[in-house]
Amino acid sequence: MVESVDDAAAMLIHQWPSTAGGAYTNALEACLDALQGAGPADVVPDALMRAADEAFICYIHVIEGEKRSQRPRARMPREQHAFPIRSAIFGFQC
Repeated sequence: MVESVDDAAAMLIHQWPSTAGGAYTNALEACLDALQGAGPADVVPDALMRAADEAFICYIHVIEGEKRSQRPRARMPREQHAFPIRSAIFGFQC
């Protein structure tokens, strides 16, 4: 499970099936830039998912929902519910 930029970088460096490909290189550069403070960390999840697509790695992108106590009491249309930005990526080889 990938929960941080460190996790993403470690997965790309130590567990990735193929280091060939532009999306892999972009994801690794995004991780290294974020770890060095030279780039934003919020681009890493999308870059990692593009690299996974390129390498034919199946994944589930999970966005954490609101805590029960934070949910509005009145019913709202589904499209008005906000989702937090934090996400986790679960990876496995097909």
